[in-house]
Amino acid sequence: MKPLYMTLAAFCMGGLIAGSSAAHAESDPKPPYGPGTYTGAWTALGLKPVTITANKALGPAARLYLQLPDSLGKITGLTGRTIELKVQDGTSLRSVDDNPRTIFRLTSPNAADLQMQGEKPGQKLDLPLSRAD
Repeated sequence: MKPLYMTLAAFCMGGLIAGSSAAHAESDPKPPYGPGTYTGAWTALGLKPVTITANKALGPAARLYLQLPDSLGKITGLTGRTIELKVQDGTSLRSVDDNPRTIFRLTSPNAADLQMQGEKPGQKLDLPLSRAD
């Protein structure tokens, strides 16, 4: 039989460990993500970052703007162009005019997937991204 002090110590330590992991889990953002979660620099290995900025409007008027780096701009033919995005659902953004159709989907607060589809067959881009900071 275990002494009472060992049982109490195990019980207290278990509560401390469980309490700290619960506090950490609650601090991570969960879907639906707000517009601020999308903004910033996002990168893939070896590429300059894709940048997402936001306007100051809230609600349905809120817009986010995607700017591709020059290397991706040349590949896609979108050099210097800014793509306007709006919130599609709790985890993704979609282009307003679908030229090209663009979806930016968060897979976690620090990882995302950028999908672009042009009008012609074979004009596709699917790029996994992570935060550049």
